[in-house]
Amino acid sequence: MKEEIKKVLKMLEEKKINNDEAVELLDALKETEKEEQNIALDKRKRFLKIRVTKEGKPQVNVVLPFGLINWGLNIASRMGKNNVDIGGEKIPINMEELSKAMNDPEFTGKIVDVVEEEEGKHIEIEIV
Repeated sequence: MKEEIKKVLKMLEEKKINNDEAVELLDALKETEKEEQNIALDKRKRFLKIRVTKEGKPQVNVVLPFGLINWGLNIASRMGKNNVDIGGEKIPINMEELSKAMNDPEFTGKIVDVVEEEEGKHIEIEIV
């Protein structure tokens, strides 16, 4: 950002732009920086929620930050894993789809919604 400010000031000094144009450019630079900071904050605020219920009663309710999930995904993909064991429950996960959803900063919502009628289990995984 400092370099961009220097360029604007140099353009002003060389009379390539006037004072009002310089102010507009500097304001635009500040706004861009704020937007970039907000995007970075939004990425840090994202979580993966995992809920398992059995016959309508909660069995597992886990909320994990993305940083931890990314670390786990890297390890799981190296090991060829396609499920996660949480609280004794094996939860199937398409690692490629999960990675794609996590890398899309706009995506939120369910990525897994499995109902096992025989045992009365319901597994939900979502990005919030």
